[in-house]
Amino acid sequence: MSKASRLGAGASFGQTQSISARRAAINQVAAAPTEGAPPPVDLPVDVISLNPDNPRSDLGDLTDLGNSLRDHGQKTAVSIMGRFAYLEGNPGREDDLEPGTKYVVIDGNSRLAAAREAGVARIKVMLDDELGSNPDEILESALVANIHRQELNHLDEARALEQLLRIHGTQEALAARLHRSQGWVSQRLALLTLTPALKEKLQSGEESAATLRLVGKKKAEEQEAHLQRLKATRAKKSRPAEQQAPATGPAAPLPSTDPHTLTALIVAQLDVPARRKLTELLVDYKIEESKRMRAEKSATTADIT
Repeated sequence: MSKASRLGAGASFGQTQSISARRAAINQVAAAPTEGAPPPVDLPVDVISLNPDNPRSDLGDLTDLGNSLRDHGQKTAVSIMGRFAYLEGNPGREDDLEPGTKYVVIDGNSRLAAAREAGVARIKVMLDDELGSNPDEILESALVANIHRQELNHLDEARALEQLLRIHGTQEALAARLHRSQGWVSQRLALLTLTPALKEKLQSGEESAATLRLVGKKKAEEQEAHLQRLKATRAKKSRPAEQQAPATGPAAPLPSTDPHTLTALIVAQLDVPARRKLTELLVDYKIEESKRMRAEKSATTADIT
């Protein structure tokens, strides 16, 4: 007997075909759709529990999302597991689920919460009890979908990557799983090593994530100074060239107008190796000039004769 049957799922799920493991939450955003996927169905919002392991630390203001769901409808179905299947993969989490619910949202926590807040009674769902058979797989289903849709704030994204790193072992393996580069993973994880003060500046928008990813690679005691250096360097590069040039006064008068005197003064400023090199260049020039003059003289003589 299937898990859905043991849950007593409605007729809408009775005809659901078997679909690939964790496809709905991950492949929907990371790969091409899988053939044979059943259409989404509607369920009352109060029979679905919010995900106790939601990747977002704070759902934030859901007013706009709720209004959109109410006024324009739901564009993408949320992915859910049956309560029994979820608890099989997450034993001991019974008390973390909302009482009286039959399903648990895996991907779409914000949409479910927003629908409730806006008074939307039903929501489109895709049921897939194969979204994970253990806590790591279930967590990965939620995290990967959120990362690909870029719906997490910068620190939540970094925390999600840190959790996935524990599952995959290395940054290279995690990068391959996400179809990203190892550098992409490393840069985002660097935000977790920021000092609390710099994390606050990131959250408030005072400093950009791009800049702080570079800062996070430094030791805590060096981060603020490195941030200021980066900002100073970027500010200098962004200034117009005329603003970067040092202010200069009127040109100083030449010490002499005599060419030989000026030459002597310039040569006096050179060190020994530079003088030697200059002498060699002058000798070479005189030799070449002498050859040129002899050649011209020979050509003139030949024309006369």
